[in-house]
Amino acid sequence: MRFWKLVFALAALFNLAVGLPLLLAPEALLPILGQAVPDDLLMVRLAALLITVLGIGYGMAARDHLANRPILWLGVLGKAPIPLLVWLSGGAAVLSSSTFMLSLGDLVFAALFLLYLMTHRTRQAA
Repeated sequence: MRFWKLVFALAALFNLAVGLPLLLAPEALLPILGQAVPDDLLMVRLAALLITVLGIGYGMAARDHLANRPILWLGVLGKAPIPLLVWLSGGAAVLSSSTFMLSLGDLVFAALFLLYLMTHRTRQAA
């Protein structure tokens, strides 16, 4: 079980490391990720808030993965399509970008979350 605690803690740190800077200083982080800074940062900050909140959820799962199991389903649903969305936003040119590489981290975490959920089923009430 220590392995899963580590996976969920790393996912929390991953989300917080992206979400908090993107929420608090998008003008600084977006260029590092090879992204243009939009005139209106509302959508960027909303996405960053969701990334941060999910990071907190993954931290909760690291502390008690049985009680916080449903959060991991949200992680699978939220993380799995991210590389596709990044690719759709820029086509083949985006494949070598740091944004796309970061999105592959989301795909890895989604796969690990799904593996956990499929191999650690909860007991059904009798």
